[in-house]
Amino acid sequence: MTRPEDALEHARAEAARKRAAGEYAAVGAAALDDSIVSARPSIELLSRWAVIEGDPQLLYSTRRAGAPITALKRMIVHLLRQYLVEVEARQTRFNIALLASVQELEARVARLEQAAGAAAEGRREEAADADATG
Repeated sequence: MTRPEDALEHARAEAARKRAAGEYAAVGAAALDDSIVSARPSIELLSRWAVIEGDPQLLYSTRRAGAPITALKRMIVHLLRQYLVEVEARQTRFNIALLASVQELEARVARLEQAAGAAAEGRREEAADADATG
């Protein structure tokens, strides 16, 4: 068992050991990036994230006298329900519209890249024909 005075040193040594073994990500500003989203999120995942749904059952307090605080929070949510539903609906509409715009932009970029690739291929063929005849 570690004494309280040695806990910090022990924790740092253990973290260094695990980092060397590859169990922890590297230290730095981007160390948590992979733990949040390992890659670019898919459109399906973004679609799920776009819909805002508040769950009043998730309201709770971990304090010693948490029950009255939880009851107060739930009462406030109940009193503000109409406002909260409207805010959630507006935010969801905005998120979905933004997602649709992103999908349109991705499709447009793909078409432009395809057209640019075809144009470059055409120029290469013209240059090859000119070299062959010239």
